[in-house]
Amino acid sequence: MGLFLKLLKNKLKVLIPDSIYIRYEYLKLHRKFYSKKKVLTFSDRIFSWKLSKKLTDFSIFVDKYKVRAFVADRCGEKYLPTLLKTCTVAEDFNLTEMPDKFVIKLNNGSGYNLVINNKNDHCNAEIRQLITQWLKSDFYAISKEKQYKNVEQLVICEEFIESTDGLKDYKFYCIEGAIEFVQVISQRASNKQTHNYYSRLWQPLPILRAGCDIGEVELKPKNFAEAVVIVEALSSSFSFVRVDLYIQDKIYFGELTFTPGNGYIKFLPEQFDRELASKMKLAFKNNG
Repeated sequence: MGLFLKLLKNKLKVLIPDSIYIRYEYLKLHRKFYSKKKVLTFSDRIFSWKLSKKLTDFSIFVDKYKVRAFVADRCGEKYLPTLLKTCTVAEDFNLTEMPDKFVIKLNNGSGYNLVINNKNDHCNAEIRQLITQWLKSDFYAISKEKQYKNVEQLVICEEFIESTDGLKDYKFYCIEGAIEFVQVISQRASNKQTHNYYSRLWQPLPILRAGCDIGEVELKPKNFAEAVVIVEALSSSFSFVRVDLYIQDKIYFGELTFTPGNGYIKFLPEQFDRELASKMKLAFKNNG
């Protein structure tokens, strides 16, 4: 019965107009009706953007394949993970052509990725079946984030990024090209995932994301200044964007995000959350 209800919900979600469903999501989350006159929190601001038609203009920047050209133009190709293969159909993929370690991603949406640590543990049929499922998926229909609506589905294979202490996500929240804060997510592959926050100058910030654990304060990466230059170059075109990087001995671009957490994120303390929202303008800027 649980699976049936889930399938029914997804079917109804496609049929219900976006504006109605997004308002329903907001009501379910906040136990109150959405009002554009009372955009007070970070979540409020993200929901206000989800209701805007202008999000469709950002499709090229959330496309994990097409955004590579934007990054190369602004910062240089050296910050892009090596592209090994693109697949428009499952039959494009051949495991024998791949290195021992690599990563498979769908270019559209969140959560569609597979890290291959040893290709001998997998087979062509298994991965092709997964690619087929991904190419048939519709992340926009699930999330109602309009920037994902017009992305042409494509699966990409990229180099495996080596890490001695576990790959960390460095997420830079930027407003009008200025870095507001950096979120560092550690131990993503375990049940002990932690979130820490730092200023542009790598000063630890006394904030947290509701429902997430805090880790130990980390030393500033030796190439953090270089990362700041990259982020400011990429974020300067937008009113708001989150720029994700992987910072190892070398810096790698991850992705651009315009509606973090689909509007479900709550930062603590509440005063910080509200101050952040107050800086985020309703009007979009997109000079990419």
